[in-house]
Amino acid sequence: MDRNQIAHTLDIFAQYPRCFALEELLNFADSDSTNKILRSALLADPRFVQLSEGNSTERYFIPKKSLFQWFCQLSLRLAAAKQARLSKRKVAMLMSSLRTDGRWDIPPARCIELAQHFGFIGPAWVADQYVFPVAHILSFTQDPTKVASIVMENFTAEGGTHRAFEQLAQELTQDGLSKFTGRQRYIIQAREGLLTGRRMTLQRVGDRLGVTRERVRQIEVQFWEKLHHDPRGRSPTLLFSTALICHIISKQGSLIILQTSTEIFLASFLAKCTGVPQAEFPYAGILILGVPQADIPEYELNGPLRTRLSVDFIATRLESNGLFCLLGGDLKALAENIIECIQVGQILNQILLVYAQFRRKDFTKEERVYLALRTSRAPAHYSEVTEVHNFLFPNHPSSERNIHAVLNREKYGVVWIGIKGTFALKEWGYEHPSTTLFDAVTEIVEQRHKVTAQPVPFAVIAAEIGKRRRLVNPNSLVLATQCNPKVRRIGKNSFVPKEPSEEMQEEISAEELDRILREFEKGEATP
Repeated sequence: MDRNQIAHTLDIFAQYPRCFALEELLNFADSDSTNKILRSALLADPRFVQLSEGNSTERYFIPKKSLFQWFCQLSLRLAAAKQARLSKRKVAMLMSSLRTDGRWDIPPARCIELAQHFGFIGPAWVADQYVFPVAHILSFTQDPTKVASIVMENFTAEGGTHRAFEQLAQELTQDGLSKFTGRQRYIIQAREGLLTGRRMTLQRVGDRLGVTRERVRQIEVQFWEKLHHDPRGRSPTLLFSTALICHIISKQGSLIILQTSTEIFLASFLAKCTGVPQAEFPYAGILILGVPQADIPEYELNGPLRTRLSVDFIATRLESNGLFCLLGGDLKALAENIIECIQVGQILNQILLVYAQFRRKDFTKEERVYLALRTSRAPAHYSEVTEVHNFLFPNHPSSERNIHAVLNREKYGVVWIGIKGTFALKEWGYEHPSTTLFDAVTEIVEQRHKVTAQPVPFAVIAAEIGKRRRLVNPNSLVLATQCNPKVRRIGKNSFVPKEPSEEMQEEISAEELDRILREFEKGEATP
């Protein structure tokens, strides 16, 4: 076989709608030397994806174009079924249709990589599940089959890049706008922010065109009326729908857009043209495609949080409502943004409360530290208070040592709660411990032993301490019990008071302290 014959053979296999084994291709070789050349040509050809078969030595390949088209068809099927989420096992089962024999237990990694590259599929927040962003958006379009057909027509293995699809989105958008008059095009682009990256008012557009704002409004209405009533060839709606899908493909399936991004105006305009719902997440500065605004949950930014929110908590909550079709990474970014907004909202709320309380803008150092602690809404270590203080008052930065000293003065209801370096407010229900943790443990052991005449279990000591202090460091409690010079350990987890003759300070080595804490962490120091 000469080079032309090898190229022709690869051209034939590039049209295969399924996977093929390397041996199928090598059957065209007429000698060992041709076999090697054909093998090398296949491995170097960008039109093919090599699939791994676990420990199998047999190599399988699939044309990129065929795989792209297969995921387009799968997206259409999912869109028709209004389903944009599948388990990994289900995806593997569906992809087995690409084989002539056997099946896959898990989806081929290289196939999933290519599909992720073009946004057809991506890992969900929930383990072992995939989401299908393109299918989700297709489910809202008027003619998803024609949209997918145009997308498939424009795919080439060599030019199938993000930039190529973004350029195609721009071209299709301009093609759709060309269906309208010059004045209609200008007004709609100005009003939607496509000209300058900022939406222009009716008055400003009217001033530029020399017409009234009412006339601008009328022409804008004409655009939207004509958009859905153009029977000639490829309607603007079809072109805009395809442009939106191409835009999502170029973003690898991401359906969230920062409102500070330059692409938000194009994406929002295309979604508006095609009937795809979109929503702005409150205070987060994020636009989400494929979700109605009414379905966005509200978060109270200015009220106190009853629980410490986490990324996992919020992402799981968003995922569980079944309305979002976001990639796991996008859902995580959204959750992080929500938490940041809540925290900022809390800080702003606390600032307003303190301003109202002191009724002035100039604070003393004690007042500034009080404000920094109050914004946390929970007990905080002095290092955390220092960080918040320096954020709130950049013109009055202070060191951790100075903040600690101010907190120790316990002004404006600030109290030390018995944990090293940790402070809270009396208004939250905290008090300065009247005794040290060692003395409290001694008192509990003496009182309980006097009543029961039995050794006092560690669990009882922990329960009683909980009645006296809202927060206790578990490690500190272990040390205050195990290393207490006034109590003696009986057995493994119980204690009795020492006789006066026994009371003497025992020096415990660092190694012994480490051993005690390790036992506690393993559950050996508690029942």
